[in-house]
Amino acid sequence: MMTLLKGARVSSRAEGKQRARDEGTGGAGGMVLNLEMVTTSYDSVAYTVPVLAGSAQQNLSLQVDTGSSDLWIASTSCSTASCSSTSGRLYDPTSSTPTNASFTISYLSGSVSGPIVWDTVQLGTYNVQNQALAAANMVSDEPLSLDFDGILGLALPLNSVIEQEIPPTTNNNPDGASFSSNLFSMTPTSSAPSQPFFSLTFARPGSDALPSLLGIGMHPSSVVPDPSQIKYSTLVSQDAGILFWKTNVQAITVYVNGQARPVVLGESVTGAAFPTALLDSGMPFIITTSPIANGIYGALGISPASDGNYYVPCTTPLNMTITLDGQPELPIHPLDLTSEPSGQQNSQYCVGLIQADDSQLTPTSGVGDMVLGVPFMRNVYTVLAYEPPPFNMSVYTGIHPTLGLMGLTNITQALDEFNNVRVLNQPLDGTPSQQAVSSNDTKMSVGLEVLIGLIGFFALCVTLFGLKWFMTRRQWKKQGMVDTDGGKKGEGEYRAYQLTRRHSQSSDDAPPASTLRTLAYSSHTTRKEKVSEYTFDSNGTRVELDPVNEFGEWNVKYDHSPPSVFDLSDPWDPYAANRDTIVGTDAPLPDSPTSPDFLTTNHRRTSDGIGGIPESTSVPLLTDRHHRRSSTQSSDSDVAEVGVGMAGVGTIARGSQIVTGLHHNLPRSDSPDRNSSSLGSRNEVVTPSWRFSISCEHPDTVDVIDIH
Repeated sequence: MMTLLKGARVSSRAEGKQRARDEGTGGAGGMVLNLEMVTTSYDSVAYTVPVLAGSAQQNLSLQVDTGSSDLWIASTSCSTASCSSTSGRLYDPTSSTPTNASFTISYLSGSVSGPIVWDTVQLGTYNVQNQALAAANMVSDEPLSLDFDGILGLALPLNSVIEQEIPPTTNNNPDGASFSSNLFSMTPTSSAPSQPFFSLTFARPGSDALPSLLGIGMHPSSVVPDPSQIKYSTLVSQDAGILFWKTNVQAITVYVNGQARPVVLGESVTGAAFPTALLDSGMPFIITTSPIANGIYGALGISPASDGNYYVPCTTPLNMTITLDGQPELPIHPLDLTSEPSGQQNSQYCVGLIQADDSQLTPTSGVGDMVLGVPFMRNVYTVLAYEPPPFNMSVYTGIHPTLGLMGLTNITQALDEFNNVRVLNQPLDGTPSQQAVSSNDTKMSVGLEVLIGLIGFFALCVTLFGLKWFMTRRQWKKQGMVDTDGGKKGEGEYRAYQLTRRHSQSSDDAPPASTLRTLAYSSHTTRKEKVSEYTFDSNGTRVELDPVNEFGEWNVKYDHSPPSVFDLSDPWDPYAANRDTIVGTDAPLPDSPTSPDFLTTNHRRTSDGIGGIPESTSVPLLTDRHHRRSSTQSSDSDVAEVGVGMAGVGTIARGSQIVTGLHHNLPRSDSPDRNSSSLGSRNEVVTPSWRFSISCEHPDTVDVIDIH
């Protein structure tokens, strides 16, 4: 009997998910009920449905089992370990009617026994009176739990143990008929489903792509929008009749690197032309014969281990399809065919969920060549039809059952999911697996941790860059290299200067920034009342040079008088951009000089004119590092460039600056006979002649050549 293969159930615990709403209202139109997926072991689950039992309407949960035909519930009389695992949620048969018959059934590991009683059982809105069930008082090695109290067998009635003890009758007297027989033969007929079938959809753990559903005479609209897509297979009959939802296997194909490798099936263990397979929702594995199992794993180069089981590298997908009678190729999700060993996450080898069991699959067992358990049934929408479609029978006869299937797995998507879970170690559908949640509920995924780390790194870089820029800009402001108003200074205003070394041809060694800042500040404080005369037209100044030193010393006197207000904003004013050649700051210029001494036509100063002046203290001059002359030849040079320094005074005369409207006559100091050319159209030249006193930085005086 098929019930001998139920030994795969181990410990259990329910997933505490909130139940979804059912579809339909029952009666002739049928309804769809939500199933609960209950964990029974590390790699196994049971799909249970709620029922109400007895006159007290006890709320119990029964596993939907397509491999058996009987209904049994652990009763309050049971004291075994399995019954104790329900936490006291047990069936109370006090209000039931005894039948004086007993029930005993054995599984691969474990057994159930107890008295048979008649009681009321309600499934959804369907209430079946006088249903024969076993009130189990002894349950051994069954994975009962708070959400798993017994079994609702949905195999065909001929396989029922209770029917063998209490044969069914054709009248309304209580009998041993199975639950499915009583449901579809309810009277009046308007209270029974007009379409006599059950349908099943099983969700995959860790995925919400499909719900777990039990249809009663109704297809779930979310899974089957078009019932015509369901294909039906003819069932295989034994000598006693049709016992299971079993059909012929036409082909099994394993795909390796995109290449199809068909498995050689041979004939059935019963001697039939094709091997057979039955569907059992109570079996967590796929059981088959050794030749078929060796052919499936042999396509991957895998042989059975010393313990008789098959082990597959966890990152290797077992991509296979099964073709049943009247069906197309039905792919199976690779995650449903292998499982990591219990308690060994990220293991190198996984246990194959297709295993051989020749001792159970014998010619006399009536099971056939394969048992397609939960791993297969998760991939199809299953219809257990007691009459073939279009289900027009007004009265259920139960003599023409058929199996309907519709594939639900897209193999391309399935392979991607396998890669994400097994190779990339990511949860299925973005939902953390139960094992990951139980080990660390607050642990974030690796990808999220990497993303947060990258965001933090870039934020740190931006912060450091901004801080560095702020400190650098602040330092530039202190050094006078940045316009505090945000505008760009004139090109000549911030040119770099350096102290000219005496007795040297070179002035490349720049003073430190602190020295320049000190000089600029001290000069600024003294310029409030004193402005260098050289500001006005230092290009026209002639200085008698020291013939001894190459760079020389200035021996001129500084006379200062209060200046007038100057307009420096006019870009066409020849004086607007002039600079103090020592300090490097702007000095005001008069708009229109009014002193009588300022008006002169020609003015020449030579070394004779400054005789008798006491020798002044030598002061090194600032020189323009970008505009420096080292030639010892005297020549006239046009240096109209604004802000030019006064390097090389010992040997080089300053060139004249061309100013529109002024007439210059600038002879060279070493050539007194040379006359300057007359420029401009005006007959008179306005020349400032007031003098300024020397600052405290230059205690000696030198003669100043008046600017004209």
